[in-house]
Amino acid sequence: MHVKMQLSLPTEARYVGMMRTVTSAVMSDMGVPQEANNDVQLAVTEACANAVRHSDVGEYVVRLALGDERCEVEVVDLGGGFEPADFPAPTAAEHESGRGLQLMQELVDDLQFVRADDGTHVRLTKTWDVNQVAPAST
Repeated sequence: MHVKMQLSLPTEARYVGMMRTVTSAVMSDMGVPQEANNDVQLAVTEACANAVRHSDVGEYVVRLALGDERCEVEVVDLGGGFEPADFPAPTAAEHESGRGLQLMQELVDDLQFVRADDGTHVRLTKTWDVNQVAPAST
């Protein structure tokens, strides 16, 4: 089974948590292994938080595509966005803030930043062993 969805969200922190909940619910319903679900939830949270923090137009878009053994999430900052190369890796002494890019990279199998005319696209891809998939909820 395959699911595709797209949400346009205001750049308010409360919607970051909502997106995490939606992602978790959809992945759980599809029988995605809990470890992969947890990884994607956290990566989506970080990507959405970055969009909220850096967008200058008041909204961002999240696209979720889920298949039997793969999940692709795209978070699109519709404003000017940011260049990931502008943000050096945080040192151990730095505050927790600023580690989102590094964390996303560790949680997913592929992380891409694409600058386009409509903003910055953060693409997250996570795969899992199809033999670990739990039966989908009915």
